[in-house]
Amino acid sequence: MIKRNWKIVFVVISQCIDILGIWAGGFVIFSLKWSETIQYITPDENLLIGFSVFSAIYLLIASMLGLYRGSFHLSLRLQNLITARAFVISVLIALALNSFAQAFVGKKSVITFVVALPVLLLIGRIALKRINLYFQSLGYGVHNSLIVGIDKEAEKLYYRFSSFPEMGYKTQGFIVKEKVLEQTVLPQFTHNEIHSIIGPNHIDRIFLPSTEFTLNGYSYLKELSLKRNVKLKIISPHAEDLLKISRIYDIAGITISTPMRSRVRILKYFIKRFFDIVASSIIILVLAPIFVLTIVAIYIESGRPIFFLQRRGSIRGGEEFDFIKFRSMVTNAEQIKQELMDKNESDGALFKMKNDPRVTRVGKFIRKISVDELPQLFNVLKGDMSLVGPRPLPLKDFEKVNESDDFWDAIKERGSVKPGMTGLWQISGRSEIKFKDMILLDLYYVENQSLLFDLEILFETIPVVFFGRGAY
Repeated sequence: MIKRNWKIVFVVISQCIDILGIWAGGFVIFSLKWSETIQYITPDENLLIGFSVFSAIYLLIASMLGLYRGSFHLSLRLQNLITARAFVISVLIALALNSFAQAFVGKKSVITFVVALPVLLLIGRIALKRINLYFQSLGYGVHNSLIVGIDKEAEKLYYRFSSFPEMGYKTQGFIVKEKVLEQTVLPQFTHNEIHSIIGPNHIDRIFLPSTEFTLNGYSYLKELSLKRNVKLKIISPHAEDLLKISRIYDIAGITISTPMRSRVRILKYFIKRFFDIVASSIIILVLAPIFVLTIVAIYIESGRPIFFLQRRGSIRGGEEFDFIKFRSMVTNAEQIKQELMDKNESDGALFKMKNDPRVTRVGKFIRKISVDELPQLFNVLKGDMSLVGPRPLPLKDFEKVNESDDFWDAIKERGSVKPGMTGLWQISGRSEIKFKDMILLDLYYVENQSLLFDLEILFETIPVVFFGRGAY
């Protein structure tokens, strides 16, 4: 059970080590105080409360920045960068609270803590790295894997797994249609031999490097993976680029089939739904004045309707619902759109155009800061959408995707979670992301969805909305 859920266990260990680091910083202050090396005036009970509050702040900020979700896969350098960012933000928040509380913790205590803590957190990250590698050597969190093919893409993937052992993928061999005589770095197995090696080698992952979102003649692997409880993933050639621009800490692959864990999925659903209801209700109450001002502005400029309703869904042939937005375009925008199709600056099912003549003056402003999206909070309350999830698309746009049935079958998991107001696509570039890259990001989210991941995306959405990055 621990081996199977090692990533979750490692998240808890990471949080515990960070808390130990924070309280070790407190111990430094108490030691100096008791030995009278430095004359501290802050009472002991104030220090204890201060350390407790800072621990809560740091854990929340570090979680929102993806430190714990990604620590299992991240290099030590990237972990340290995220840790430094979490430290700076947490210290600024703590200093603001301390100032508001009229120096609840004295200046000398604060300075000592701020100087000591980065060193202690760095030591903690180094210790975590060694803990992870040690347990991986014992088989914890390690996925014994097979790679399909023996071409350059297959070897590139193998060397990536070998170079970054923290990812937890140990390649046992290559799957080929026919064996070649030339020697390869690992054994070759034909499809008739796979059955005999999955059990003895504890194979639980099969990776297919593919330029398309299809199985490229290896369709039997899907049936095999379902029968033998093995996860089958297609690796996109765009994975390297997505790793650079988005919050992806693992291989950006498309999961074609995966062993069902129904109880885990049901638990995730109820946690996510509860969070959606509570959070969206609070946001609506807080932003009520903005709703009123936007309604008035739209009505003054272009009259009714105030809202724009459109049938949308996550996947072709999937569930549909009425998507609600503040109207940001002229009332006959859909008719004008047909005349502008040759000026589309996106691809696939997305229509995006800078300086779109259909957008009103009020619409341009509310789009820039995403105010036009706020009515979707009522979609969330109703249960049509979630705060975080794949971006729903207009049904008509699905008709523009010139892809085979294999493509739609490969990405059907995109419809297994509720569509979201924000997601990986929005915080990775929004309008600058192409259609297939958006699909890839959504599928990565579906596979790795958790409350921590949702908090992380929501936190990163704030600067994206504030600065209007990628919005038009």
